[in-house]
Amino acid sequence: MTEQNLPAGARRSDRGRYRSSREAEARLLLLIDAFSRSSRGPRTLEGRVKLAKLDFLLRYPRHLATVLAGRGNSTPAARADLIDQDSPLESRMMRYRYGPWDPSHFAILGALVGRRLIEVVPAATSQALGYRTTAIGAALVEDLLSDGAFEELQERIVLLRRHLDLTGENLKKILYELPEVADATWHQELS
Repeated sequence: MTEQNLPAGARRSDRGRYRSSREAEARLLLLIDAFSRSSRGPRTLEGRVKLAKLDFLLRYPRHLATVLAGRGNSTPAARADLIDQDSPLESRMMRYRYGPWDPSHFAILGALVGRRLIEVVPAATSQALGYRTTAIGAALVEDLLSDGAFEELQERIVLLRRHLDLTGENLKKILYELPEVADATWHQELS
């Protein structure tokens, strides 16, 4: 592939951005599982926009703390705890047309679908595609959660499900209230 054939703003050194990692696959599997399990029947995490915005808040606990506080869903102690969890990421998300986006999402979702850990189905309430864990994926989630390595991540996922189970469009609007997102230029890495 020549430099001219790469996506706008990409360089050869950026190709790693488009690859899946086991850590990213586990993170999205846990996120999709949490939003697709329901005691009231089948449910999906609806749309890539929603998935990307939830993943942003999951990966950036400092911004999650700000959003929760802005919506009245956080105490100062809870906010401080989330901010303390902020740690280096294996890769940064970038600003794109609809807010934070990770170019590796396509590869991650493809890997999860290919290994039959998630399935893609028509969303129940919109024109989007929905994602949900399969029986194999749900079993893997149980294994991942049993050793405690994903405890902090799972706590943040619970907060997302409880307080921010909104449409992708509404999540996008909330994230555009963050100066770090709103003021970033397209393809700029977010911190």
